[in-house]
Amino acid sequence: MTPEPKELSDEEKRNNKGAGSRVKIIGSPEKIKILVDPMRRKILRTMREGIENEDGTIRKEMTVPEIARKLGVSAPKCYHHLDLLVEHGFVRVAREEKKKRTSITYYERTAPAFVLATTIDEIEKKEGIRENPLIALIDDAFLLGLSEEEKEEAQKLIDELTVRQHKYTVHAAEKLKGNIPDDKMGMVLGFVSNQFASQDSRCQEIRKALTKYIKIDLD
Repeated sequence: MTPEPKELSDEEKRNNKGAGSRVKIIGSPEKIKILVDPMRRKILRTMREGIENEDGTIRKEMTVPEIARKLGVSAPKCYHHLDLLVEHGFVRVAREEKKKRTSITYYERTAPAFVLATTIDEIEKKEGIRENPLIALIDDAFLLGLSEEEKEEAQKLIDELTVRQHKYTVHAAEKLKGNIPDDKMGMVLGFVSNQFASQDSRCQEIRKALTKYIKIDLD
């Protein structure tokens, strides 16, 4: 008897398109929430960078002690976060090496790049855990002297702009077909998405509206 074909989720459909296994588009809110924790994002960045071998080559498969040393944290803390990354499909066991009476497990990322269908900032906002809205940081950095009402109005514009721009990043990731170095993936997707966002009429309107609040002389 022929089995019924499996119904693919939206996330799986996206990842079956052009980007293949080089870029994973994460659409599940549950998976995205896993990356709200900064330590898990640091672990993924560390694994993307890899570790240098004695011959100068870079190895992307890493053990927990190696990851922990690079991050300056304890191995047990690293294990806790790594287990969650494995459970939700961001990391997998690459291989196991037997040495006398012990076994060494090497881990690797499941893709060179992950693109979230929703930004971390948007998740933090919805969860009520966003500590530093971007406009507050800009106000402090450039001493703009914005009132609380102005900050609120400006942040609403920034949030809308961020969401619209991020959609172009997701679309760019879906169209990605060729091979580029893993460490250049983010730069390429960022440039292409910004190029298309700059032609979006609403993005243009928002940027113009933000000049009312963000008055910085860069000349």
